[in-house]
Amino acid sequence: MRKNTSAILIIAGLFLLLVILNLIFMAGPEAEAETELNGNRSSYASTPYGTRAFYTLLEEQGHGVTRLESPFTDVEKLYGLDALFIIAPPAKENPSPEEFERLREWVEAGGLLIIIDREIQVDFGGANVETSPKEFPDGARPLQPSGYTRGVERVSLSRAASGLKVTSRGEGYPTYHVGDAQSAVLADFKSGEGRVVLLADPFVVANNGIRESDNVILAANLVGGRRDRKIGFDEYHHGYGSSKSEGLMSYFAGTPIPWMMWQGALIIALLVYTQGRRFARPIPLKRERRTTNLEFVSSMANITRLARASDVAMQNIHSEFRKRLCRYAGVPSGTADSLLASAVARRSKIGAGELEGLLARCERVARGEAVSDSELFEIVKSVRDVETRLGI
Repeated sequence: MRKNTSAILIIAGLFLLLVILNLIFMAGPEAEAETELNGNRSSYASTPYGTRAFYTLLEEQGHGVTRLESPFTDVEKLYGLDALFIIAPPAKENPSPEEFERLREWVEAGGLLIIIDREIQVDFGGANVETSPKEFPDGARPLQPSGYTRGVERVSLSRAASGLKVTSRGEGYPTYHVGDAQSAVLADFKSGEGRVVLLADPFVVANNGIRESDNVILAANLVGGRRDRKIGFDEYHHGYGSSKSEGLMSYFAGTPIPWMMWQGALIIALLVYTQGRRFARPIPLKRERRTTNLEFVSSMANITRLARASDVAMQNIHSEFRKRLCRYAGVPSGTADSLLASAVARRSKIGAGELEGLLARCERVARGEAVSDSELFEIVKSVRDVETRLGI
């Protein structure tokens, strides 16, 4: 009983753990903790603040989009791209100065860099870029006709949007494309053979903002009309990459799949444990009898006839018969005949009434009821027949 209790407690504990995991996933504390200011802007994220919808849009438009999961110092992968999106990486994951230097060289060699963030403080190429909080209560509108503003009439922005200020030094003279009379939210400038595009509010390309007003048109315009460009999304600085997560799990990061895998593993462990445990009394191994039915019955009849002690013989037969039946049915040895017969009947094809009647006849003879040799022979033969049918 103590072992059974321990097993039940372990199973209950595993079940409770599964419930807790489900509650954690359903409650989504990480998703609730996200805000417009600190939301995960990864293209893997399907949350309101992620950019998976934008990534999918470019795929469906026929652009060659991919995810860059290595630092910008990985020159081979960086130079395999024609355009690169850097969308609001966490502050602690910002590119290093060495990465910015490799990025500058790539842009000057002809690359298109699109930086989308509310806080952009960089001295890049021929311009110094700064952002500051700016409210656009009525949204933003095109400031001049350009490839970025084609088909755009109004751009919806979040309350946390910023305004851009680009200070030119030589060839890095900026062009402002979208904003209002006081400030711009979208600008670009030339750097060497390439260009840098700046957008000061990730809401425009986020899952919760891309469908607002003409945001989706502006988002699509950021990469131009060419379909032969290889466009990359920086995911290394969102926590993905060879130095941070590898293999299959990195692909499933940010999805419910890891939780499902853990729950599946716990369920499998639970099944293995329960199937490997015995929760009832052990069933004795089947023992093959060394004598045939005819030999047994003949011997008993001969002994009884010679000793004239049919009641003593039947007591032994009845006692052993009941023990085997109780063991077969898994009930205590003192169980009443009616309950014993019912328990055996539930586990076999022998009727309860037939078995109860046989037990009653055995008991009457064992108590001294007169019986002929032929009747005794029939009783013993019936007992042996039941034992054979039950395999006891």
